[in-house]
Amino acid sequence: MKTNLLLWGLAALLSVAAAHAQLAAPESVTQVLDDVKDKLTYQSADGKYYAHLSGQADLTEYYLDGQPFGLLYPNPGSHYVFAPGLTLKLDAAYGDRLTFFGKFRWDSGFNPGEHSNDVRVDEIYLRTVLVAGKLDFQVGKFATVFGSFVNRHDDWDNPLITAPLPYSQTTSVLDGFIMPTAAGFASIRNAPDDVTTWVPVIWGPAYTPSAAFFGSLGSWDLAVQASSQALSSRPETWNYLDFSRPSFTSRLGWRPDASWNLGVSGSMGPYLDSEAASSMPPGTSLRNYDQITVGGDASWAWHDWQVSGEFIFSRFQVPIAGNADTFSWYLETKYQITTQLYAAARWNQQVYNQINTATGPQNWDNDEMRLDLGLGYKWSKNFLTKIQYSWQHQETSFQNANQMVSAQVVFRF
Repeated sequence: MKTNLLLWGLAALLSVAAAHAQLAAPESVTQVLDDVKDKLTYQSADGKYYAHLSGQADLTEYYLDGQPFGLLYPNPGSHYVFAPGLTLKLDAAYGDRLTFFGKFRWDSGFNPGEHSNDVRVDEIYLRTVLVAGKLDFQVGKFATVFGSFVNRHDDWDNPLITAPLPYSQTTSVLDGFIMPTAAGFASIRNAPDDVTTWVPVIWGPAYTPSAAFFGSLGSWDLAVQASSQALSSRPETWNYLDFSRPSFTSRLGWRPDASWNLGVSGSMGPYLDSEAASSMPPGTSLRNYDQITVGGDASWAWHDWQVSGEFIFSRFQVPIAGNADTFSWYLETKYQITTQLYAAARWNQQVYNQINTATGPQNWDNDEMRLDLGLGYKWSKNFLTKIQYSWQHQETSFQNANQMVSAQVVFRF
C-alpha cells in the first residue's frame, strides 16, 4: 500500500511540476522539445533519405475492488496493478515510395502486470507505394485492419485508459485445451476470468506477422490482410512466423464527408494454439476450427464532439461443443470542455448464445456490460493526464470486479 501511495504521489508530483513548467514558460519548454525532435531527425541533403526517432513514456495504475476483469494481472492478494512503460518509434523513408516503421516497447507486459520487465518489438514493417494515392503494400508485423479502435489504441489517442470490451475482455473460449464434453465447456463460465487460458474476441491491436494491401478510391478505402494468427491470438504468439494456419481480415471504409467515417470488417482463420493438438478429437486438426468475425464501425466528429462505436459478431468453432457465438458492441463519446480539458464515456455490452449439451441447451459464457467514464487534461502537445472510473456487471454467481479506478500520465517526445 505504501508503494502504491508513493507511486501515486510521484505521478501527482510529475503532473504538478510539468503543469508549472508549462504555465511558467510554455514557449521555452516547447522550444526545448522541438530542439530534441530536430536532433532525433535525419534527412539527407537531397531529401531522398529520412529518419525520425520519437518516444513516449507512460505511468498507469489500476485499482480493482475484487477479481480482475479485462486483461490485467494483479499480484496475488493485491487490488493494484502498476504499469509503467516506454515506447520508441522509428519512422524512415526512402524517396516517396518506400517507408519503414518500428515500434519498440518496454513495460510490465502487453497485459498490464503480467511481467516485471518485458522488452519487445510491437510493430516493424515496410510499406511501398504501388500506385500513388491509390494502392500500397505492407509487410512485417503490425496491427489488425479490423474495425476502427486500433486507429486510436495508443495511450495518447485513446480518450480513456482501457480498451473497449471486445478488445479487452476474455471469453471462456480456450485456445490451448479442448474440453471432452460440451457440458464441460459450458461449465467454464462458472469460474472467474482466467486471462492465462481464455481469449477475447480481439486481443487488443493484434500485432501479428502479416502482409496487406491498402487501397483508396475517392471516398472509399479497402484493406486486405493475411496474418499468421487469428484476431483472438494471445501476445506470446504474435512473433510466430508460421503461416500454416493463416487468418484473412479485411475492412471496407466509406467517408461520405469530413465528419463521418463508416466501415465494415470481416476476419476468418484458425484460432487454436498448437498446445491444443494433444487434446483434439480423433481425425481432426487445428485447421478445422476457425474464428469467424464480422463487424461494423462508425465515427462522427462535429465541433467539440467525437462519437464512435462498433458492433462485432464472432463465432468460435469449438471442438465437440459446436459453434460458440458472441455479439458485442460499444458506443464511445468525447466532449472537449476546454481547449485542454475533455470528458469521455463508453458503454460496452457483450452477450452469448447457448450450445447444446447432454442435459439440454446451456449458455457458454455470462452476459456482461461495462460503463467507462473518464477525464483527460492535455497540459501541452507533449503531456497528458487521464483518470477513469469503470463499473462492470456480469451475470455470474460470484463477484467479478464490479468497479475499477485507474489513472495515467503520458509524456511524448
